[in-house]
Amino acid sequence: MGTVEQSEKPIRNLHDLESLNTEKQFHEASVKTVGNLKSIVHSMALSDVSQLSLPEIDAVVEQVAEVVPAGNVPGVLLNGLARLPGRRPPEKTVKRDIGLLFKGVRQALDKAVYSATFAGPAAVIWGYQNLLKLSGKDPEESFPEGTWQFYLDYALREDTARHLLETHGFDSTLNQHKIDLNQADRVTAWVLAAIHCLHQYQGMLKNEWRERVYTSLLKELTQDQPQAEQVAKLYQTWEQQRPYSRGQDAHQDDTYPTYRQHKFDQFFEATLKTLPPEIQAQFKEQIADAEATHLPAYQQQMSILTSLNAETDSESRVPVSLKQAHIGLIYQGRYYLIPACAPRTEQPADINAVRAQVTAMLSYPVNTHPPQLIDIATLKRSEWATIRKKLDRDMVKELDMLRTAPILINVDQRPPDLPLTELRQVERGVGDHPMTLFDTEESILFDQAHIFFDGPWAASLSQIMTTEALSWAVYLSQVPAGKQRQSRPHAPALKLKPAERQMIQNAPHVLAETSAQTKAVKLRFMQRLRQLFKRRNDLLELTVNDMLILYRAIHSATYQPTAEITTQLKALLADPQTKAPAQATLEAINQTQETNPAIVIPIDASLRAPRDRLHPMTFEVPLQELDLLNLHQRVITALDDYKTGSGDRTTLYGEFDKYQRSYLASLAGFGMVLSKSHEIANSGEATTGKLLATMPLPLQKMFDNMPSRFDVLNDVIRGREIFANIGLAPRRSSIKRFMSAKDDSDKKLLTWGVVTGTDKVMRLTLRDARPHVAMLQTVGQGELATAITQDYLDSYAKGLNEYLKDLWRITESSRETRMATQMETQMIKELERRKQEGLL
Repeated sequence: MGTVEQSEKPIRNLHDLESLNTEKQFHEASVKTVGNLKSIVHSMALSDVSQLSLPEIDAVVEQVAEVVPAGNVPGVLLNGLARLPGRRPPEKTVKRDIGLLFKGVRQALDKAVYSATFAGPAAVIWGYQNLLKLSGKDPEESFPEGTWQFYLDYALREDTARHLLETHGFDSTLNQHKIDLNQADRVTAWVLAAIHCLHQYQGMLKNEWRERVYTSLLKELTQDQPQAEQVAKLYQTWEQQRPYSRGQDAHQDDTYPTYRQHKFDQFFEATLKTLPPEIQAQFKEQIADAEATHLPAYQQQMSILTSLNAETDSESRVPVSLKQAHIGLIYQGRYYLIPACAPRTEQPADINAVRAQVTAMLSYPVNTHPPQLIDIATLKRSEWATIRKKLDRDMVKELDMLRTAPILINVDQRPPDLPLTELRQVERGVGDHPMTLFDTEESILFDQAHIFFDGPWAASLSQIMTTEALSWAVYLSQVPAGKQRQSRPHAPALKLKPAERQMIQNAPHVLAETSAQTKAVKLRFMQRLRQLFKRRNDLLELTVNDMLILYRAIHSATYQPTAEITTQLKALLADPQTKAPAQATLEAINQTQETNPAIVIPIDASLRAPRDRLHPMTFEVPLQELDLLNLHQRVITALDDYKTGSGDRTTLYGEFDKYQRSYLASLAGFGMVLSKSHEIANSGEATTGKLLATMPLPLQKMFDNMPSRFDVLNDVIRGREIFANIGLAPRRSSIKRFMSAKDDSDKKLLTWGVVTGTDKVMRLTLRDARPHVAMLQTVGQGELATAITQDYLDSYAKGLNEYLKDLWRITESSRETRMATQMETQMIKELERRKQEGLL
């Protein structure tokens, strides 16, 4: 793990010395593990069962021991796996083995080394996958829901592992049409939307699966057909017209899922019927088999009729019967449960009954002390697994009742201008629920567990539910409240004893975090710049996201905090209580220039196989390899010299032209590297294209060293930041803000979320969990911590806009300067001709 190289770094302070000692202990544990594992390997005839050669086996053994120092456990597990028949170990065996690996690492490393150096669940699962390969087992078959889903259950289980999406369509549309809802009907509309979401969820998942698999399969079958190019874009074409609510042409009995399925079938059949009969027959045969085998498994995998059960190292997903399901309401900090079904049926709850229950709750709330479960929500999930067993049995029974609510709605309104991380800092259950909604005065915030939701699906469902709630709001505004009497919804008796509350407060909680937001990035300018690139050269193909990623690396290398931030922090150095946090913060924000962040970019992997969901691709911008910062400055300087020069500027232009060509070639190559990385992440296949021969040497080497297929977990281990761009919001969407989930690793400190609304405005959020955030909050400097995060994001947006202007000048000047040079050359020739002819 680079221990020798790291030990050669100069030791500047006590922190560096502690870091070196930590790495040394980790290395020693790895050496012990590799020794034990090799003794097991050499005593077994692994080459008879493994697909690997003997040198490859030794190399894998070294890698496993280096990443997962777990004593003799890897060897014991390998021995057991090699003796199992078949290519796929039983699911119980996989989970048991993973648990043993976690236990082995904890025993091999002390607590400080474990938290500082160990890569966490990604390392354990990656190590186990390699043990499977060594033993001749198939890692793909061993994880029937895909590697990413398995990883989520282990590594995105904490309170911060949730996407946050805010929509404004409910309130803005009501205001636009001057519809004034009372509080009871406002809450009722959202409860009904949640109820129908649960009832229709399997149908919605079916649509998501069908739309991806149908278009993907047809693309494979038509690769050699004249319509190949049209079919290849079929899913993207469908995305532009996919409905997110029932249209006016819906049949009376249509639910939203059945209506959407009808619209897709009409769209898809229009293309299918143009294909040869043999292609149509192949498609129908293969899709029937896929629907019978893979669709039910996908619906089970992604269902939110589920409760999460915290275990020591992972979450288990426990199904919730629709007949027993509830919608959880939080009012005045207290919890209530409204049945999702009418009594003794699996039909949606009666509208009037729901309305009456909500009215009763608002009119006569329970007279008990609010349970304040928020302390449990922020617990480390491994701690909650232990503490839950120590609680009073009656309390556990009431918490089990709360588990029957996959969706919670907190109706205690929050100020709409709060940062997203702060907006959710109210009652939101105990972390067992797939989704929680928060009401502001102007919008609804959706808090969605990554175990069930990826960014694009989270965005789609948020808009679907917003539209559904709006439909119910319009209906309720037109129908007077009935006289039906209904008792208040059941309120679980959630009461913690003082000793229990103290135990929870003293236990480890998730990292403190802040967030910031901006809409200052000039998206339209970026789009115009892309067009200019294309006019300059077809190979200069940088996407909007490419530019965002490129400048993230530049920003990390050039960021300087504002004078105001620095002044405030230096002032805190004078106070003994705030000196240490202030010093740590100053070091943190000034050391960003020393690192080039390894950025995890979530890539949609669902088109090929919906169960795979996404692939987290890690990318490091080759700033130093391509000398991009210096080259950029040289181009600008040469351009300025040429622009301000006088007389014969041919030499000045030649200098600019040389740097410009080199710089634009580097940018084109950078875009191609990212593009190829995306292709590999999606399909395992990519071609380098005709640009490779003209690329700068460092980029050619990047292509040479690029693997044919990325390793999902290896990429997660290497990544230090998350950069999630869910692109353009769904058609007619009212998404206002998006913040991506953060994985549980303490090493993922910055999480960037990007969404572009239907108003064509790009909105960026930054989730900041750097260590200084907690330190400042602990000494009462939470506002300063938030200001630092906002300053970091603001400087990124401002710097990006300036960088884009520079790129425009550089690219545009190629035409302007060439024309100017040509004109100057022609003028000089004309003057010489006239002199020769005696006209001058």
